[in-house]
Amino acid sequence: MSQQLIQLIGSLTRNEKRYISLNLKTFSSEKEVSGLLSDFNKTEKQIGLKRKKDDLSIIGNSTRLYYKVIDILYQFHEEELPNSGDSSKNLKRAKVLIYKGLYKEGVKLLDKIVTHASKYDYLIKMEALELKLNSAIESVDVDYINTNYLKDKELFSKFHMEYYNLMEYQSMEALIKLESTTLYFYGDDHSITKNFRQLLESETNAYHPLAKIYFNKANAFLAMKKGQPDKAYPFAKRTIDLFEEYQEIKQKNLVIYLKSLRNLCLVLLYLKKHKDAEALLDESERTLVGFKKNSNVDVRTELFTLFVLIRTNILISHDLVKDNISKIKTFENEFQLNIDILKDDEKANSYLNFTILNIYLMNYRQALKYTIQALKISGKVRKDIYHISLMNEIVIHYFLGNTEVMLSKLSAYKRFVSKGDSMFGFEKDLPSLLTVIFNNPQEKALYEKLFLKINESLTNEGKLVTKPFIALFYLKPL
Repeated sequence: MSQQLIQLIGSLTRNEKRYISLNLKTFSSEKEVSGLLSDFNKTEKQIGLKRKKDDLSIIGNSTRLYYKVIDILYQFHEEELPNSGDSSKNLKRAKVLIYKGLYKEGVKLLDKIVTHASKYDYLIKMEALELKLNSAIESVDVDYINTNYLKDKELFSKFHMEYYNLMEYQSMEALIKLESTTLYFYGDDHSITKNFRQLLESETNAYHPLAKIYFNKANAFLAMKKGQPDKAYPFAKRTIDLFEEYQEIKQKNLVIYLKSLRNLCLVLLYLKKHKDAEALLDESERTLVGFKKNSNVDVRTELFTLFVLIRTNILISHDLVKDNISKIKTFENEFQLNIDILKDDEKANSYLNFTILNIYLMNYRQALKYTIQALKISGKVRKDIYHISLMNEIVIHYFLGNTEVMLSKLSAYKRFVSKGDSMFGFEKDLPSLLTVIFNNPQEKALYEKLFLKINESLTNEGKLVTKPFIALFYLKPL
């Protein structure tokens, strides 16, 4: 049996399975029902077993069943799929009418799509115009060909140009996502190409509201990467303003809107305006509370990021842990409830935050568990978190009194940075600074020397925002 079929059926919800079974019973011939339904039920049952057979087998053709399940799922989720809505329905109706020879009635629906539907539904409009042009030729509509054919061709070209413009900005957004995921705001890899830099010169270069949003998101990110949060703020704020101005775009791109809220909060934190960030989160939570049970995994992930991850960032970054200890358990519970849907970036960031919170609470064993998880995940997705977690692991073993393990981790870290793999300037000196401290743990001056070195490095590199998450600052003379 094909792995594609196994993966597809394994992903189905209870409601989807029920709908597929009913559909197969209702709309298949008696022979098809006995075959397709039996194969579907058999596969679904085998996948649900704790001890699965090595090789699942069915009577019929697995490829045929695979595509049949996809077709039924399309019907079930049609209203939720991209480019759905009234325009999509009218386009299907127009195709049926034209196929049945009711050309004029079909054209009325096509005109409705072109003139009355959202002006940003480029693909639907282009398909409607293409159908209208081709149908006019096949139906020998001489009047249309003589009067409106050229005008509609020009309109098609306009839609195509604006759609291509949106695709350029979406390509740029994808490149920036890659850069921000692997290196956050640090590092020079995957730099924006000259072609994209030209797009970022003026918002007037973007036609679609979503393209304008991508323009501002990109400029905010590039400003943050240069260590200029003051210049990033107008772009991050403009992104949210555009969403509020174009509610239709906001409703269709909820995940991008939530990510933009996250970005604005991060900029505010870099500007040390944590009260403004908290106010933005409180206001947003009131309006977004209805989405917390949303079935869309990306939406739930972004809501967790906003209302748990960003809030724990605020507690740590602005020394507010002492006044919010009662909230920490709630945040940890929310994390455990959502851990299965979170991407590695959010998981790594969460593990780092809960490491620091538990160090503050002196729950060192729990902090170590979080740090180990952060190290497992962050290497490929967040190099800054990976390097910080390596340091935090040494500190936690120091507090736990695991001297041999601590020295072993320190030796491994020394070999690591000796190869030139460092994220922060102070890392090359850190092994020797810590070695001296561990040999003379009562000398206060040694700790002061360590802290001074780290502070100078973070200041010069524009990375002071990471300081509260580096557990080295919790070290103190015995």
